[in-house]
Amino acid sequence: MKKYLLGLLCLPGMMFSQILTVSNGASISIENTASLNLSGLTLAPSDTYVISDANAISVTDIPVVVEGNTSVDRVYDASTALSGFTGTITFAYDDDELNDIPEADLVLETLRAEGVWTNHPAIADETNNTLSYAFTDLEFTKITASSANASLTIVEIATNDFVKVYPNPTTDKLIIVSKNLQKSTLYNVSGQKVLESDRNELNVSELPTGVYLLHTTNKQNQLSTFKIIKK
Repeated sequence: MKKYLLGLLCLPGMMFSQILTVSNGASISIENTASLNLSGLTLAPSDTYVISDANAISVTDIPVVVEGNTSVDRVYDASTALSGFTGTITFAYDDDELNDIPEADLVLETLRAEGVWTNHPAIADETNNTLSYAFTDLEFTKITASSANASLTIVEIATNDFVKVYPNPTTDKLIIVSKNLQKSTLYNVSGQKVLESDRNELNVSELPTGVYLLHTTNKQNQLSTFKIIKK
């Protein structure tokens, strides 16, 4: 497969600017000794990472607002999900983009392909106005920053009337009620799989306290996603 860097474009004053384009059949390979800067978003993989097959990354100054909580005025958007990234992502920002969020409260926010926002406690460099976080097997379609005290809500998506999960919050187990459950998978907020089962009960007693995402699928491949709180 041929590898092309088709150009970085950042037009000041544009509300939504395309900063990277990969044509169909082309790819960009980032070696583990290198990094790629996308107009303030730097990808530094720990293993060679490839962006391929008709993808475009853009940046907008329109914040994400979820249930009254807002991001900063800088949001990166990939037309196709970037998946399997392991390494460090550094997010640069300007002081006038913060929407009154204190720098000390900033966290990174990533959006998965199925529409779930998760926050990551990044390392802040207030001198250089950057946030950095080391990811493992990350998938995201958007990335931005928000306040740790009012982060973008992890929303429940693609639910249906045939799946119920209880108790929630829980301390030791999750009961999944479904007539035709096929598989349940539990992820932590970093997107790492922590449990998987084809049974209607998950033992979560050994997991750390925090927020998790439960994905359930049935024999019709219907996906339901639940925000789970482990106490």
